[in-house]
Amino acid sequence: MIFSEKNSDMEEIKDMVSKYKIGDIVEGDVTGMVDFGIFIKIDDNLEGLAHISELDWSLIEKPANHFKVGEKVKAQIINIVDGKVSLSLKALKLDPWQEAKDKYHKGDIVKGVVIKFNRHGVLASIEEGVSGLVHISGFKTEAEMKQKLEMGRSYNFQITNFEPKEHKLTLVYLEG
Repeated sequence: MIFSEKNSDMEEIKDMVSKYKIGDIVEGDVTGMVDFGIFIKIDDNLEGLAHISELDWSLIEKPANHFKVGEKVKAQIINIVDGKVSLSLKALKLDPWQEAKDKYHKGDIVKGVVIKFNRHGVLASIEEGVSGLVHISGFKTEAEMKQKLEMGRSYNFQITNFEPKEHKLTLVYLEG
C-alpha cells in the first residue's frame, strides 16, 4: 500500500502510519483500480495500494473484474517502509498450496485448465489457486503449442516438479 499525500505533509503521513504495524488487519474502501492493483482508503487522508500479486491466490489479470469502487475489503499489513504500507488481501485467505501438498506429487497425472499464455509457455490451473507452467520447450514451436492448447480448455498434464512451499509447479502436456 502506497499512501498518498492528499492535503497532508510527510509528517502527518508518518504520524498516521505510525499507528499501524506489520500483521495488523485493516478494513477500508476500494477507491480505485489500476492494472497493478487496487487503491484502498484505510483512514482519513490515508489511501494505499494492494499490489495485484497480493489480491488473491488465483491469477487476477484485471482487478476491475473482481472489485468495485466503494467495496469494503479487509487486508493484512505485510510491510511498512518510509511511510508506505503494503497490504495483502490473500494473506487473510487459506493458502491452497498447503492443502495441495498432500494431494499432488511429482509424476502424478492431473487435469488442468489453460488460464494464460506467456512467453515461457502456458499457465494451467489444477485447482483454485494452484497453477503451474507448461514450458514452451515441450513443443516444437509456439504455433504448435497454441494449436494443441486452447484458453479455458481442460487437458491432461503430468507433474514434473512440485514445490508447494515455494508455490512452484511444473507440468508437461500429455497428448490424447
